[in-house]
Amino acid sequence: MCAKIVGVRNHGGVTMNDREWIRGALEGDEEAFAQLVRRHSGGLHRAVARVLADDTEAWDVVQMAFLKAWQRLDRYNPRYSFTTWIYRIGTNLAIDLIRSRSSRERAHKAGTEHRLRLVGAGESAGLRADGHEADGILRQIVEVLTPQQRSAFVLREMEGMETAEVAEVLGCSATTVRNHIFQARKALRKEMRNRYPEYLPASERG
Repeated sequence: MCAKIVGVRNHGGVTMNDREWIRGALEGDEEAFAQLVRRHSGGLHRAVARVLADDTEAWDVVQMAFLKAWQRLDRYNPRYSFTTWIYRIGTNLAIDLIRSRSSRERAHKAGTEHRLRLVGAGESAGLRADGHEADGILRQIVEVLTPQQRSAFVLREMEGMETAEVAEVLGCSATTVRNHIFQARKALRKEMRNRYPEYLPASERG
């Protein structure tokens, strides 16, 4: 199984339903599971990389997530989508990794002026900060978020998941997810106000 997981970066087009692949994998068909890996590894890597701010570490987490999924496939609850399940495994591994880091935690790689608007920056920010500059700003200010806030913010605001799905991934209630995102926005706005007030609307500057 490990040999097949090594190739997770190559995820091409697929036609078979996840449920059929899971059924095959449960019957011992490693190629069926490899199809799941190829289908879902790209999206999982993107989300984890944004949480960790490290592309290489993100691929390591993806490898570990699919290995865990293979080992625990008999525990998979078909009530949830495979995407939700594998994102939950990957996000939990990413959170564990963040917690194990030194106090100088690297910020996750956000990006572009659109991300600045997500934390309250005005339209003028898009005119005054290019994508590279926006990345640099967010890499610094996102350090103030807890792992849970960062994960909720990435999955909901950047990956576009529904609140209920984020709740399933993080293993908490929808109310808790909304609270994490609210607190994340509040913390990011405060950092913007303190460190980069020029990118906020005049009415929000301290």
